[in-house]
Amino acid sequence: PANHQLLDLDEVIRDVLRIVRSDLLNRNTRTALDLDGHLPTVMGDHVQLQQVLMNLLMNGCDAMKDSNVDKRVLVVSTRQLSGNAVRVTVQDCGHGIPAGELERIFEPFVTTKQTGLGLGLAVCSTIIRSHHGRLIAENLPSGGASFSFELPIVR
Repeated sequence: PANHQLLDLDEVIRDVLRIVRSDLLNRNTRTALDLDGHLPTVMGDHVQLQQVLMNLLMNGCDAMKDSNVDKRVLVVSTRQLSGNAVRVTVQDCGHGIPAGELERIFEPFVTTKQTGLGLGLAVCSTIIRSHHGRLIAENLPSGGASFSFELPIVR
């Protein structure tokens, strides 16, 4: 069962980056943080949101595995949106999402990986929806992909 509590998403991101640090080093992938630093709190399950972030980070690494080592950078950012939400974004510099898969990427068993099962993003989508949020995927004009999730803030 979910254990929803007040969370600072910037801190959740820092926790996840500490957990996956050695994996990122082994994959020759750097991270660039662009955290708001003053986000309002959200209500969420810390472990479930860690799972979402880890999946997005590892997917980004997988997307960049054939890129030159000096280009393997994941950009993780947070922003408060106008209104009542915050957004967490993970951007990679990989090959992007094939156009035909972009609309289906969150469906179970849809994968762009040769060895993937296609369950990771479906689980992430379910978790974010259970937090009354939404998960968004888009290709970047400069190449690569961006995965964002938005969660409502607590007033």
